[in-house]
Amino acid sequence: MAIGETKGDIVNRAFSALRISGITVDPTPEDLELALMKLENMAAEFSGRNINTGYTFEDDPDPNTPHNMNRKFWSSFDNCLAVRLMPDYGKGMQPDITLLRLASASFSFLSSATAVVKQIQYPSRMPMGSGSSISLKFFEKQAEAPNTSLTRTMYIDDINTFVEHFDSYLNTGEDVSAYTIEASVGLTITSDSLTTPDITYTIRADGNSDGSASGLLQVKIVATTSDGRVETRIINFRLLVSSITD
Repeated sequence: MAIGETKGDIVNRAFSALRISGITVDPTPEDLELALMKLENMAAEFSGRNINTGYTFEDDPDPNTPHNMNRKFWSSFDNCLAVRLMPDYGKGMQPDITLLRLASASFSFLSSATAVVKQIQYPSRMPMGSGSSISLKFFEKQAEAPNTSLTRTMYIDDINTFVEHFDSYLNTGEDVSAYTIEASVGLTITSDSLTTPDITYTIRADGNSDGSASGLLQVKIVATTSDGRVETRIINFRLLVSSITD
């Protein structure tokens, strides 16, 4: 992170993007305060989706506080914040398409750049001696889902229903008009439905092909709104084998 790079710098660049999009009114101190709070909320929302960028959170955000993010995340935060400020400047119904595309690409980058990469466990029957030509990375443990309240934990053969809420993402008068949903092998989506702003889905926990547990499986939901915005969410699942201790 560059010395002196602050939350206020992200806010200012977001307003600069809005001016390029045709908004000519200079932000007032109240506008800047609102934008700063929207930045804080956006970063918290991203963190809740396991997009961990190192952002420094504050209960009472200060524009002079360093945000503590790596430079590769700056532009993505600028673009995403600019789009979230559009409704406050009358751009909710006729948003700038170029900026929307930039924000969508930015969110995709943030998701992929902070995603947990799953390592494949090589079969235990494969020798790990000096004569083995297999890369040592295959003997690493499988990636585990983050140990947070946001990770869904299920036992093998369980069937449960979950709801993904999009109300905090939607602008005033906007709703979810369409969606797609898919799951990792080991999870089966038995049903799904949309009652905007919520997407409800039922999961059967199948586990690995041999019925064993899995430390990290995922469900991916892509929602499209009535304003043409697209939101992608990745939900982490941890599957366990049920057993009773003698």
